Amino acid sequence: MFCPKCGKKIPDDAKFCKFCGNEIKKNKGHGRSRIVKKDNDKKDEKTSPVLIGAVVVAAIVLVVLVVLAMGVLNSDDSSNGSSNSNVFGISQSSSGQVAEDTVQSVSLSAFPVSEAPNLAQALSEQGYPSSINFKSVTLDTSQCLYILTKSIVEINSGNTGGTISVGNPAYAPSPSGADITQTISIHEYVDICGRFSSWIESNGQVPNYVGIYTGGVPDISPLNMLRIASDILIDYKNTGQLPETAVV
Repeated sequence: MFCPKCGKKIPDDAKFCKFCGNEIKKNKGHGRSRIVKKDNDKKDEKTSPVLIGAVVVAAIVLVVLVVLAMGVLNSDDSSNGSSNSNVFGISQSSSGQVAEDTVQSVSLSAFPVSEAPNLAQALSEQGYPSSINFKSVTLDTSQCLYILTKSIVEINSGNTGGTISVGNPAYAPSPSGADITQTISIHEYVDICGRFSSWIESNGQVPNYVGIYTGGVPDISPLNMLRIASDILIDYKNTGQLPETAVV
């Protein structure tokens, strides 16, 4: 080792410097431990900012991921909601009934078959008046009879997306027939509606009666035919299917 006073080299176990006589005092391990401590302090000073920076970066990344995840979930909910509520222009109500979601163009030259159930509903609510204002057109009883009976035939054939050229048929000059309550099948009332609408197309006027299959039963009057066709289409509007039977 070296003398701390004169700097001369002396034996490691010397108690006094043989050159200057300085007493050699030894600190066992204190110097080294102090140096190690300083090194550790320097290491802590260097690593602490790095650790803090890493924690901050990790926190920012976590927040970004949470925000992105919430955005994806909200987008899915929104898209699911829209797909459930609007399919091909038809919405599903809470009661399970099919409801219109878009307003279709209505005219005498092209009356949509899909609007016939709505017309039937309006006629029923207004007590079957002699004429009715429906959307953009005014319809009298003869026109309503043709639209409803023709629509039942088209719906039964699967032509729900078609239109009807209404025209202006005359009403029956002397309507007759007795209204006796009975129940007929879908086959029977579709046939009646077919014959009724075909008569209007061929003759330009409403028939004053229409026959049914049951023997001995009076024929159906035009006013009762309007009510029967309305009831059938209102049932279809609520269920999406023509009823298996109808009361006449």
